[in-house]
Amino acid sequence: MMNAPTAATTILGPGAGALDRGLAMLDHLSVVRTCSTQDLATTLGLSRSTAYRLVDRLVGQGWLAQERDSGLLRLGPSAARLASAAVSSTTLTTEAVPVLTRLVRETQETASLAVPNGITMVFVHRERGPRAVAVTGELGAARPLHCTSLGRSYLAALPGPQLEEKLAELQMSADSPVDSGALPMLREVIENTRQRGWAEDHREFDESSCCCGAPVYDHTGMPVAAVSVAGVAERMERVLADVGPLVAQAAAEISARLGYVASPPTN
Repeated sequence: MMNAPTAATTILGPGAGALDRGLAMLDHLSVVRTCSTQDLATTLGLSRSTAYRLVDRLVGQGWLAQERDSGLLRLGPSAARLASAAVSSTTLTTEAVPVLTRLVRETQETASLAVPNGITMVFVHRERGPRAVAVTGELGAARPLHCTSLGRSYLAALPGPQLEEKLAELQMSADSPVDSGALPMLREVIENTRQRGWAEDHREFDESSCCCGAPVYDHTGMPVAAVSVAGVAERMERVLADVGPLVAQAAAEISARLGYVASPPTN
């Protein structure tokens, strides 16, 4: 899975009250998943007695739960109900549109949102760039996974088993040119995409355009869409290295709006 910005632990100021501290505990556990009460006290700068008092209250109200074997804390059923309600009231397009609009302002090029469908990505929203000559495309139009920035970013975001299933599907489909001979090069492109943080398409789908793409994750940590910025090749190929990080940042912001929290990096 490509790395996305990790959620920073809430910094408590000197005037923080019990509510601030309790919310900071929930926020921290949403990132690390499990930890001890002492870890919470150390991370949030709380005294041992304060941390244990707040944890007891949060456990009693169902916001936190304690694992039977290890004694470690995790988010409890009350937090799960709140998360479920937030997810059900959130839609991908609604959360993405304002981010895509900003992305168009930043890049002056066309920004798009697409979702996976078999071995293609399908446009569900497009914001046309303001330039006189801009990349356009109809909603519902499909783009192949293997040679577009949308598709490559989605492939790069898939966990190992799901990626292998999708690569096998690409090889078996009569509509895909990917065969055993082309697979090593595609794997290299996927790995480069993971390392870079965004995907690139250098006139590979359309000779007249170049594109950057990045994946969007949902609250479960699975990729559910991709964001791209596309422009006329003569303009875009000179600025792909500048546009790529903006696309990755936009995709990470949409992911966060959908409830995605990246796992902290491992040492």
